Amino acid sequence: MTADMVEDVIDLTTRDDADYMTTDEEKLQHAELVKAKANELYKAERHREAYDMYSQAIELVPTRSVYYSNRAAALLSLRRFNDAVTDCKTAIELGSDNVRPYLRASKAYLHMGKLDEAAAVIRQAQSFAQGNYRILADLDREMGTIAKVESFMAAAARLIKAKDFKQALTQIEMAMITVDPSLRSVSSASSITRLAGLTLQTIPIRWRILRGECLLECRDLEEASSVTTSILQNDNTNSEAITLRARVMYLQDAKPETVPKVLQQALAFDPDNKKARELLRKIRRLDAIKTTGNDAFKLGQLEAAQTAYTEYLEADDECGVGRVKVLSNRATVRSKLSNYELSTADCTIALDLLEKLSVPGVEHPSPADIANSANAAMFSKLYLRRADCHMKGEKFDDAVRDYTAAEQLNPHDQEISRALRNAQQMLRQSKRKDYYKILGLVRGASETDIKKAYRKAALQYHPDKVVSLSEEEKVVAEVKFKEIGEAYTVLSDPRKKEMFDSGMEIDGSSASDGMSGNPFGGMHQEDLLRAFMGGMGGGMGGGMPQGFPGGGGNPFAQFGGMGGMPGGHRRGGHHGHPGHHGHQQQQQQYHSYQF
Repeated sequence: MTADMVEDVIDLTTRDDADYMTTDEEKLQHAELVKAKANELYKAERHREAYDMYSQAIELVPTRSVYYSNRAAALLSLRRFNDAVTDCKTAIELGSDNVRPYLRASKAYLHMGKLDEAAAVIRQAQSFAQGNYRILADLDREMGTIAKVESFMAAAARLIKAKDFKQALTQIEMAMITVDPSLRSVSSASSITRLAGLTLQTIPIRWRILRGECLLECRDLEEASSVTTSILQNDNTNSEAITLRARVMYLQDAKPETVPKVLQQALAFDPDNKKARELLRKIRRLDAIKTTGNDAFKLGQLEAAQTAYTEYLEADDECGVGRVKVLSNRATVRSKLSNYELSTADCTIALDLLEKLSVPGVEHPSPADIANSANAAMFSKLYLRRADCHMKGEKFDDAVRDYTAAEQLNPHDQEISRALRNAQQMLRQSKRKDYYKILGLVRGASETDIKKAYRKAALQYHPDKVVSLSEEEKVVAEVKFKEIGEAYTVLSDPRKKEMFDSGMEIDGSSASDGMSGNPFGGMHQEDLLRAFMGGMGGGMGGGMPQGFPGGGGNPFAQFGGMGGMPGGHRRGGHHGHPGHHGHQQQQQQYHSYQF
């Protein structure tokens, strides 16, 4: 349409009809000219102007069916579906033998979600179009479209009842695309919705709310929020949309104190809104339980806090960010109660839920996905808490994994970096022999505890104590006896113990001058023999030379008089144990010590 043509239209429509039209024929001729210009505007997608001109044609000749039918087409484009249906009905009542008002009425009903009415108007058209195969083909196609939409929506209802909200969402969106093929369909493995970011103004509001509820159940909270925004922008009194917005806010835990006010607003517009009333009641109850738990925690009443948090989690079926926070709180309580496994389990459940809430549609979110989410800080907090529990439970592999995840979210946090390095050191150390465990000790054991544990373990596995065992058992005992000596070699030496505790590589067998299992470290074998022989007239009881402080330095001082050579073994000689071939020299060394 050129500027001249628009001007021409203006001239045509602003003149006083009474000045130049005196007969019905003249009015009809003028109306036809107006209709022709309106058709041009419609083709140029200037639907508002086309509507105005079709209205002028109707004013000139209000009995022409085609004017109403054409104006209905403009109203469809303007998304005024109720008005379009009214015009189509008028066109049909005026005796139109044209199929277009029937088809346009059907489309308007589809856009309003009135599928039964859409099918009824098509059946009405089919009744007078018998024999006209071209028209019947158009009507059949429209009826097929209605049937497809009905099938999609019926499937969605079944799936919602079965709580398969993801598949229900797919069916609803397929129905929407069938009604309005111009909608962009987004196909992505990481996307829950095919219609992300669209306002869907051509789709019935109740279908859009149903889609929003499915999105919410799939925990795509951002897209569910956009659904409510697009509806409330046009109608801020829609109680269902307000209720849906309140649920989204509650699940996001964004300004939770405002959610009850939003629900009260929904009830003000519709006092019979059952969903709003039930949600408001539920939220008030859950908030009271959580407050009880938080108050108990602040007072140091850990068991009471754990009970309250557990009650909250059993009552909550919304599973939003608020649930994640309560799981995190209970994990903290359980860690303080030394329930590290249960604390770890709470963190894991919370992280899994937080992933679904923060990155919907992505089965295994990347660190970048998590870092870019609105809940990155909460992810970091949960990783750190779980890592701490793993450290206390000596699950260093898992602790390194969680500290690494936390460091990726906080690359400049030196405290997290130090914790990660410490976990890595403990992991390296855990893959070596744990000398504390070998002696049955916990880390940080005192010198006295180390000596007592060594005496007990060495006596239990000494070769002279296992002579009655099977060959296989003797081999196991020999290995254990060697490890016990290595453990004492390291843990009885303050410098080596400090190095071992810090995660450094310490090998007890090489740290004893090649004398595996020798608890006396740097002494040569001849010096040890001399020391033992010097005080063995009546046994070992306290007869250690000056090099072993006061008998207390001798880890076997408490064994008492062992009465010369045990088991009939003589000093300087050795009767080998069967099955210990290849180890006789080492056993001779052990026997010379007179355990």
